[in-house]
Amino acid sequence: METINNELRKKVIEEIPKLKRCFQCGTCTSSCPATLYSGHFSPREFILECLRGMQDKALGNDLWRCITCNSCNERCPQDVNPYEVIVKLKNIAVRENLITPEKKDEVTGAFNHLIETGSAYPLSELTSKKREELGLGPLEQKKIFQDR
Repeated sequence: METINNELRKKVIEEIPKLKRCFQCGTCTSSCPATLYSGHFSPREFILECLRGMQDKALGNDLWRCITCNSCNERCPQDVNPYEVIVKLKNIAVRENLITPEKKDEVTGAFNHLIETGSAYPLSELTSKKREELGLGPLEQKKIFQDR
């Protein structure tokens, strides 16, 4: 059963009053690369779930699929700023300890990898093979910060 959290709704609307302007046109989702490649991510649905106070869906694992490209903001006809909504939801999820320990470890690992190498995720074997197929040279992940 879905958890309805009116406090979540109030918090997000207080922090982003423009959220109420969203008329669910779907422009944010249609321009989202994360939607294209994951098939599960929808900025429009996160906004709708916030407005409905649907905590489980609004703060679920799909929230972390956002690649922070800002395409949704650039195209929103109502200037709702879907990216800001997603960032606020992530902050709420972490601040109120509403993410699973596994997701927290994954996000922390990606953040630490980003700090160390400038890339959010380690290069995969699949990436290397695809680059080779395309005639591109190998990529090296270098440490940005050397031990002091």
